[in-house]
Amino acid sequence: MNELWENSPSAISAQTLEDFQKVKTLIAVQAPLKPVYSFYRRFISYAAVIAIVIASSVYLTYRFAVPEQLEYTQLSVSNSEIKKVTLSDGSIVSINAGSTLIYPKSFTGDTRSVYLTGEANFSVAKNPKKPFIVKTKYLDVRAIGTKFVVQSYPNVDYTKATLVEGSVRVDMETDKNKSFILKPNNQLIYSHQNKKITISEVDATKMALWEEGYLIFQGVTFDEIASTLERKYNVVVNYNVRKLNMQSYYLKFKPDESIEEVMNVISKLIHKSSYKIEGSTVYFYTND
Repeated sequence: MNELWENSPSAISAQTLEDFQKVKTLIAVQAPLKPVYSFYRRFISYAAVIAIVIASSVYLTYRFAVPEQLEYTQLSVSNSEIKKVTLSDGSIVSINAGSTLIYPKSFTGDTRSVYLTGEANFSVAKNPKKPFIVKTKYLDVRAIGTKFVVQSYPNVDYTKATLVEGSVRVDMETDKNKSFILKPNNQLIYSHQNKKITISEVDATKMALWEEGYLIFQGVTFDEIASTLERKYNVVVNYNVRKLNMQSYYLKFKPDESIEEVMNVISKLIHKSSYKIEGSTVYFYTND
């Protein structure tokens, strides 16, 4: 399989989407559901996820027909890593752990489009004649010259766009007639389940500090905290979903803090809770 992977052409074409849809049909891919009968998350679907990624060449092409004449680069970032890339127009993109960015080696046409699954910070080079578009499965974020954060992980139930400075327009993929203009410190969240949009005020500068290794959570569920810890520290977190997702959490951790230090703070914050770490697995318990 590795030999086939290395020898297969890396160019993305309109055929890629069709091939990916065939793969999904053959293996009957469905979105994982949290079982109501189990208190703790199970991770038996990892092997299936890996198989999907390998078989489809790149998960990110789920809805994009990319022009064949353009040569694209795929940059995938493993858990516990952060990578930065400068695009041909001078735009700078920082890509968070567990994310993939696909971008052309040079931009042509009337727009500058890139394709994201996961999370990335964008510092876009100004070019009023060529809007910069970040395409995700559910949202397109369009900018001319600005700084913003986009988060669209495939295993998370929402897509976020957070504006640091400048202005962006967010277009709905499911409804071409719906667009939203964001101002600095606006965060747009699209729920994949109920198809609703919410826009709230956040400290966008802090939201972008993961690029420097910080972990900052503003009004998030424990599920989001656990997913972030898994990507940053390359661990698996088992916990009681039903109890811990009943409230929102506000936390900040420095870049040099270990998973042990992070879990120690969380266990003190949450009443009657404890944890243990065995290898790369974290068990978090609520004792009431």
